[in-house]
Amino acid sequence: MEITKIDLRGLNPSSPGWGKACAAVTASMVAHGCVVVVHDAISPGLRRAVFDRAMPELFAFPIETKQRTVSPSSALQGYVNKIHGVDFESFIVKADDARCVHDFTNIFWPQGNPEFSNTIEALARKIIEVEDMVEKMTLEGLGVREENIAAHLDALTHSLRFQQYSIPEESKMGVTLPRHTDPTLVTAIVQHEVEGLEMQAKDGSWVKIPPEADTITFVAGELFALLTNGRVRPSVHRVRTPTNRERIVILCPAWGKNGVAINAMDELVDEENPPKYNPVTTDEFLQFRYSGEGLKSSDPLEDLCGVHKCVDP
Repeated sequence: MEITKIDLRGLNPSSPGWGKACAAVTASMVAHGCVVVVHDAISPGLRRAVFDRAMPELFAFPIETKQRTVSPSSALQGYVNKIHGVDFESFIVKADDARCVHDFTNIFWPQGNPEFSNTIEALARKIIEVEDMVEKMTLEGLGVREENIAAHLDALTHSLRFQQYSIPEESKMGVTLPRHTDPTLVTAIVQHEVEGLEMQAKDGSWVKIPPEADTITFVAGELFALLTNGRVRPSVHRVRTPTNRERIVILCPAWGKNGVAINAMDELVDEENPPKYNPVTTDEFLQFRYSGEGLKSSDPLEDLCGVHKCVDP
């Protein structure tokens, strides 16, 4: 089995092929919780600037410098390494705020590094552009009205996550990052040359997603299940390291803006499809998701937001 790629190059809502592509994106998201799209948003030149220059420079800094990016006030920015015993490093930066990108850059280059910050800003713009298109297509395909889709997209914020997996020891070859779902709305995944991403199909089998330069993979997270009232379930995925090569990947998660409650879209709630979840903000969900109780839960969204949870009047 493979997940069919959908070509979105050159498409916009007035394009003749929009409706057909919209139906295909929605079908993939509903069936798999993910969609693999072909797009030219990330040009070969931008890809080289990111993966051949910016990322190697960033990960080459000493750990003392890297740790200075950690923010005590936000889980959506900073430096992370060795989660769940996985030998990798990760930087998170708020992608849609130029000031945050420049502040992040200045931690490493106090005199500034315009080439680096401009590269990151350009990458963020391009990925977010396609990510918004995929969300729009999915919601449109589910029957959500244009004005409600626009309001939803306007209430989003995005981060970029630069992730580097070290070359595994031969004895540890295999699953690097165990099966999991993301707490996000939708996450864009940009792979580079080295394979590793796998999606779990409904029959339990694992489907490899090749690291092709003209594709971006979008996975639905737990908050997207809330937004769609359960119509789109979170993607179950994992990372394997079948090669002896270092792996760099870029993620771009979409979240609700600070303090904005995420609700099921009005059109996706009716008598036949009653609300499955109570509204929640990103901060509220993440606080529970990574608490002791949330980490033990097999379905943190249901445990925190399921409508069976009684709320005192």
